[in-house]
Amino acid sequence: MLHIVLCDDEGPFAEGLARRIRALADFSPRTMVITVLTDPDRLTDALPCDLLFLDIDLGATNGIRVARRLRQTRPDMVLIFVTNYKEYAPEGYEVNAFRYLAKDELDAKLAPYFTAALAACRTRLRTVELLCDGEPVAVPLPKLVYVESRGREQILHLRDARRDSLTTRTTLNLLEKKLADQGFLRLHKSYLVNMAWVDTLQSSGARLRDGTLLPVSARSYRETKQRYLAWKGRQLC
Repeated sequence: MLHIVLCDDEGPFAEGLARRIRALADFSPRTMVITVLTDPDRLTDALPCDLLFLDIDLGATNGIRVARRLRQTRPDMVLIFVTNYKEYAPEGYEVNAFRYLAKDELDAKLAPYFTAALAACRTRLRTVELLCDGEPVAVPLPKLVYVESRGREQILHLRDARRDSLTTRTTLNLLEKKLADQGFLRLHKSYLVNMAWVDTLQSSGARLRDGTLLPVSARSYRETKQRYLAWKGRQLC
């Protein structure tokens, strides 16, 4: 089930947007569910959310601040700002906004933006099958934060309610090849990171959105930085 959340402090607008989305050709009531919120405080970790339509002007707060908070635990969520304030676009880059949807352009842009967002959601809700602790496991890539090499074993660090790590004997070089096209980047001889979880990347190290610090190879830093910036730019296209 794909979980779509609409958050706008104007209830009638939010309900109207929900009706518009349900009427789109790409919407499937059998595989998608919509939740409408007028209070951004209800956007908690307990609320399933794959695709979020978020207003920027939320009265006492704004969508940019809300998005910063959400990105700490939801780096894989597809985010569309619904707004009349395009001047916030540079800050949207910071929180990896997928699109800006002007409220006066819903008729023209809602359908193509929704189609593109669904494609992004399907890409992000992906897995890789690995032999972990002697058993085949479908590892959810959005929840795989980074891989750490420890001798012959690779530790898969997860942000998952059921488990926080898995162990595989698949080599880090092979994992790098498997995951290179899935948004993963080799930072160091012993670390492979999911770029969706990276908050800042510097020659001194990478800080992840959950506060984890990882080392970065000084020898390949320039190339690593270029690959990261190229990936980040593609997320906004």
